[in-house]
Amino acid sequence: MNFQAYFAVKYYMKKYLPKIKTGICLALCIAIVIAAPCIAFAKKDGRAASSGGEIVLRIWQIDSFEGGKGSRADYLQSVGDKYLEKDGSYVSVTSISAEAARVNLANGNVPDAISYGAGVYGIEGYISGYKTWCRGGYCFLSVDASADFSDINSENTVINEGKVNLAKATALFCGVSGAKSEKSTGAYVSLINGKYKYLLGTQRDIFRLKTRGVSFAVKPVTEFNDLYQNISVTSSGERAKLANGFIEYLLSCSADLNKIGMFSVNSNGLYDDEMRQLEGVNFDYKLNFPISENTKKDIEKIVSDGDINKLKNLLK
Repeated sequence: MNFQAYFAVKYYMKKYLPKIKTGICLALCIAIVIAAPCIAFAKKDGRAASSGGEIVLRIWQIDSFEGGKGSRADYLQSVGDKYLEKDGSYVSVTSISAEAARVNLANGNVPDAISYGAGVYGIEGYISGYKTWCRGGYCFLSVDASADFSDINSENTVINEGKVNLAKATALFCGVSGAKSEKSTGAYVSLINGKYKYLLGTQRDIFRLKTRGVSFAVKPVTEFNDLYQNISVTSSGERAKLANGFIEYLLSCSADLNKIGMFSVNSNGLYDDEMRQLEGVNFDYKLNFPISENTKKDIEKIVSDGDINKLKNLLK
């Protein structure tokens, strides 16, 4: 045996084998990173392939206000998966911003249906009618569990400014339009830390407080609401017929809305905790439909001017 060669081979294996292993691992990681999106895309498009030419309904989900918990897009997809089992129609849900939706629509990329928050503008020319499949609600919250809310004012209240919903319009209706607005998590933290006695928030803030495990009191806002999640058909012909079928099925699943911390507009009894106080509430004024950009600007100016009578007339 050539011991010199043997020891030479052993030496080089000891020196370079770790590097070879590292290189192989690196190559595998790169391959996985490249392949994963392709696999995911293939799975998504596999809906169409596995259907043997069946139509795949394309639905956009626009989150214009905070939900209760979880993802409304994921919820819609889960309903779509159940609808496939029931009806045989495939559904693909995409989460998209309102701005991205407007750009896509203007460029001719139109889905079969859009789920959107009331007050969203720029889609009104692409839809014919709408159905509300869930809603949220505004409320005053206090970590003083014995609070009776009789001393609410603009000095001791912080407003959760939300996303693009009309939180400041709600504040105007509730007489606290001069209160400070903060981003959602910031407003909640300010309440927890005792900076403010009251928070003008939504159902999402109830879940934040429940997760924190603190005692709190709730007073539902009945003066105004714009936290409605609508859905509209945007296609035509056979696709529109199938999209309407999915929407009817979605509306029939309202008993499951507690899974995402939302409310039904037609039924109660989804909750037995603090959320129950926001069920079955009637609102003096509401905005529950899509609007134009000009109407959006008009509302924002009216709210900025603090003209509540003009706002009431606009919402009649």
